[in-house]
Amino acid sequence: MKRKGKLDWLEKKLGEVRSFDGSLLKYVDSSSKEKELAGEAPKSMSKVHKLDSNENFFVDKDFLDGLAEKALKDVDLRLYDSEAVADVKRALGRYLEVKPESITAASGSEQLIDLLTNLFLERGDSAVVVVPSFFIYEKRVKLRGATLSAVPLKQDLSLDIEAVLNEVTSKTRLIFLCSPNNPTANQFEWKQIETIAKTCSSLVVLDEAYAEFGDYSAALPATSSDNIIVLRTFSKAFALAGLRFGYAVANRGLASFLSEVIPFTVNSFTAKLVSEIMSHTDVIEASANKVREERKRLLELLNTVDGLEVFDSKTNFVTFKPRRDANHIYHELFKKGVVIKNLGKLPVIGHCLRATVGLPEMNDRFVAALKEIMRE
Repeated sequence: MKRKGKLDWLEKKLGEVRSFDGSLLKYVDSSSKEKELAGEAPKSMSKVHKLDSNENFFVDKDFLDGLAEKALKDVDLRLYDSEAVADVKRALGRYLEVKPESITAASGSEQLIDLLTNLFLERGDSAVVVVPSFFIYEKRVKLRGATLSAVPLKQDLSLDIEAVLNEVTSKTRLIFLCSPNNPTANQFEWKQIETIAKTCSSLVVLDEAYAEFGDYSAALPATSSDNIIVLRTFSKAFALAGLRFGYAVANRGLASFLSEVIPFTVNSFTAKLVSEIMSHTDVIEASANKVREERKRLLELLNTVDGLEVFDSKTNFVTFKPRRDANHIYHELFKKGVVIKNLGKLPVIGHCLRATVGLPEMNDRFVAALKEIMRE
């Protein structure tokens, strides 16, 4: 039987998705991928320090492995266990001092971003993002065929409230804010975020992936707001990037609605492991404090390197702008066994590089290598 019609529409769609402005390639120089640099790494390199993905090395792997083993023993993967996710919500509620009914669990905060754009954006609708920020907001908005308005941060990297609100129309459904912000590493003032939410009828999506490293969280006040939803993740402070667990906090009506839309997205093992680690929040808080201490030291070290503009940080990474060619510095660091993030040329801050706050020995090697390159 012959196929009815051709698959031209599919090839066209795939091409559009790969080429549109929301692609990751807009933010990252494709020539700087690790696989393209592999041939430049010295053969004698025994260990590459991976400082490009904002991962958390301050939580002991053996500690996490022990919790994972216990969770695996406690779970029966043959069964659907709806109570496991309920346990997670109760544990998160205690951690955040909010009601469990105000929490929606998901397979990573990116799934929640995808869910929100799918639920609330249609063709003809619009969304507002500030730039520079996490690229995925722009990508998801454009995938929905909605209109995107990008508002630059001020030169001091604070929110331009007036400019944001000027972009809001009767068709604006979502406003994405990342605080602390990736890649600028600063945390926006809560009063500014609250002002935006109270002045418009759009849903304000506040991405708090790095909140544990910052000065405050808006999770609690979000539960009493009509139009703020806070997104959180276990990939950063909880050091479980490979687990892909995230959650949202909002008023009870909005959170329960989201939970009804995605009732079965968290598997039983993940739920058990999350519950286990929530019994050890003291370990997580201690590791977050260590990150802050090492972040302070790393900032001080980088500020001694001539030719760098170093941004202050409320995250577990540091962003800096070299006066010399950033691509060259990135490549040379790789040759010396240090992998950081080449952010490419971004609005407001220009061509910057970003490095995870690693363990002290990792940061020492990074800074020493950077100094050598800057002296050349």
